Amino acid sequence: MTVPMSGSEFGGTLLRWLSESRSGRASALRDGVRGQARAWGLELREHADWDWTRKAAALGFIDVDPRANRWSAAPPVLTRLPHADGLALLTGARTARISTRVEQAAREWMELITVPHAPEAGEAPLPDTLLLQYEDPRTLEEAAELLRVRYVPCAALQLAELLPQAAPGPESAPPGGSTAGTLEKYEPRLRRFVPVEGDDEDGLYRWRGADYARLTRVRRNGVFHAVDRETGVYLELARHRTGAMRWRPEPGQGRAGVGRLFVDRYAPLPALHERAAVLCSGFPPSTGKQAQTRAYDNVPRALAEAIAASLRQHLEIMPRPVAAAGGRTE
Repeated sequence: MTVPMSGSEFGGTLLRWLSESRSGRASALRDGVRGQARAWGLELREHADWDWTRKAAALGFIDVDPRANRWSAAPPVLTRLPHADGLALLTGARTARISTRVEQAAREWMELITVPHAPEAGEAPLPDTLLLQYEDPRTLEEAAELLRVRYVPCAALQLAELLPQAAPGPESAPPGGSTAGTLEKYEPRLRRFVPVEGDDEDGLYRWRGADYARLTRVRRNGVFHAVDRETGVYLELARHRTGAMRWRPEPGQGRAGVGRLFVDRYAPLPALHERAAVLCSGFPPSTGKQAQTRAYDNVPRALAEAIAASLRQHLEIMPRPVAAAGGRTE
């Protein structure tokens, strides 16, 4: 009889395998997620393998290049969380050696907080989030040396300086080959791709290629350009002046400059932008009511504005919640 492992064990075992393997094909990684789930009696919903891969990349465990169909383990890093009251995040690869050093440090000198993730039904469990509590940020560089990991003062804020401006990619061939029945065009008003017969209008298109891979191109002034799906969606939203992002400051004293970033479900962030938002807290986004939004916690306003500007979005600033008695918000 197979005894199902806990979510922490599943995610940790999968991350250990990736860390020791170092790199491989992205398609094989997704197959591995589903294979591990079957081995441990977990029933995954459709696309759960892709969701796990995306979240693991956003959390800084792995790097993924969908165009090249490759993944690689990210280097182990210790980095401060912005405005997080003395918390640093330990992310990246977790080989057996790294895990042993972390466990020993937690017994001897390190204040380690291990936070498991609670997956929704049909999701593949993620590895635990590891947080290091500190009093003086000057001690973090020494802690990183003892753990033999790289120290990055604040990865989330550093990524803000690297966010590329959303733009069409290089000129590319238009949809071709066997696109019959698979050509779709993104409709901002409907918030989704819809089947179309032809590609004679400017817009964002996708179709199935010869190897059944889904290809995406954006057409501007009659010329097609390569683009990833997420960036292409934001280019279309900008062309139609449609907003998809909101930011709300936290209610606590001294917390007006940090808050929650809300992104509409139909407009997922590109990989680098999502990593910047996720590394503000060390947790993947939560899903709003009716699953219409993704919410990223502990995001400084300056970073939220940088993410929005790079995606040609106007960031809507929501009213600050009023703190009620007992620390609750209204």
